[in-house]
Amino acid sequence: MREQHYWVRICEGERCLGAGFLITRAFVLTALHCLRWRSPGNMRFDLELPDGRRLAGQVCEEIKDADLALIAVEDAESHGLPPAAPTDWPRPEVSWRGTYCPPSEETRLSGRVTHEPLDYRNAADGVFKAVQLTVEQQLGSYDGYSGSPVDTAGVDARHEQHGEKAQRPVVGILMEERLDRADASRVSNVLIAASLLHAMGRFTQFSISHLRHQVSLPEPRRSAASGTQLVDEERAAQDLTSTDLYLRQLRRWEEEGVLSQVEAAEERRWALRSLRRRLAGGPADG
Repeated sequence: MREQHYWVRICEGERCLGAGFLITRAFVLTALHCLRWRSPGNMRFDLELPDGRRLAGQVCEEIKDADLALIAVEDAESHGLPPAAPTDWPRPEVSWRGTYCPPSEETRLSGRVTHEPLDYRNAADGVFKAVQLTVEQQLGSYDGYSGSPVDTAGVDARHEQHGEKAQRPVVGILMEERLDRADASRVSNVLIAASLLHAMGRFTQFSISHLRHQVSLPEPRRSAASGTQLVDEERAAQDLTSTDLYLRQLRRWEEEGVLSQVEAAEERRWALRSLRRRLAGGPADG
C-alpha cells in the first residue's frame, strides 16, 4: 500500500516560504510566520505537492495571535487531490514523525510526543493549543520545517503486527523550536507543534454556522408572475431536495475531516429537525 503524503510546499515564484498541511482538498493550514517573507500585500501563492504539481492558492483567513493561516486552493475540485488525511487529538508518550523536508534537505524528523496539549505563548505573545515534542535528529536548526504536518502512531497501530498497514493520523503542524536554557545560542531537542483539531476550531471557515451557510436551506421562492409563494407541494419538494443535498455535504465534510463524527451526527439531527418544522409550516431552526 503506497504511503500518502499530505504536506504542501508554499512558494512565491521560485522562492520557498515554508510548508503547510493539506487539511482538506480545498484548504492548506500553515504557520503564519512562514508567510512573513512574502512580497508586501501578496496573498496568492504556488502550492507544490509531493508529486511535483503546482496549484494556485490564496490566503483566506489569518489568526495572528495564534500564528496560523489558512490558504484556499483555487479550483480545488478540478485537481484530483487525495482525500483528507486521518486526524486525531494528540496523545502523550507516542512516536511522531514528519515526512516533509525543506528544499536541499534530506532529513525527515521524528521523535516522541511528551505531554498532553498545553496552552503555549508564542513569540508574538499570542496563545495557541500546542503539542510538545522531542526530536531525535540533532540538526542545530529546524528552519524550513515550520507548517509541516506531524503524524503519530494511531490507536490501531497494533494491526501492523499482523501485516496490516495502520493509518497514522495527523495531530499537528510544526511551529517553533525551543532554545537550550543553558546556552540560548543553541537549539534544544524540543519542538512545538500546533494541535491540528484545536487549530481548525479557530477558523470561521470550519465553524458550524459558516458550514450551514454554505449549504443552507433556501427560503420559499415567489412566483414571478403573481408574487405569491409557491404552492405547499412545490415548497415541500424544494425543502426535501435541499435537505438531501445538505446531508450529502455533511457526509463529505465528515469524510474530509472538516467535521468530527459527533459534529456530523448533530448536524444531521439539526437538518432533519429543521425539515420537519418547515414541512409543518413553521420556520426552520436557526
